Amino acid sequence: MLRTLDTHRQFEALARSFLAEHPTIRHEWRHVRNAWGGRTDLICEPGTANEVFASLTSWQITIGTQGSDIDFEDFGRNLSDDQIAREAFGQFLKLLSESGIVSGEHDA
Repeated sequence: MLRTLDTHRQFEALARSFLAEHPTIRHEWRHVRNAWGGRTDLICEPGTANEVFASLTSWQITIGTQGSDIDFEDFGRNLSDDQIAREAFGQFLKLLSESGIVSGEHDA
């Protein structure tokens, strides 16, 4: 049975809205297939030392750079998908700022 690619819809909506407001940020959406169906990746400034990524499945969001990453999921924390998305998106914005991709404060 063929499974469909996975994503985290709430995070993806936040990211797409943010990127529409910041069209100068180079980014790519990639659909990565694997034995479990796959995931959706967002890579900002792909191929550079400043690269920041978000790897999305319906149950987990991984936010990171070439040097490190952090996973965001419920795992007993009793959080909604929206709360997880906002928590992960805040980290995503922080890394974009630290990498010099965006400047200033942004709301998650």
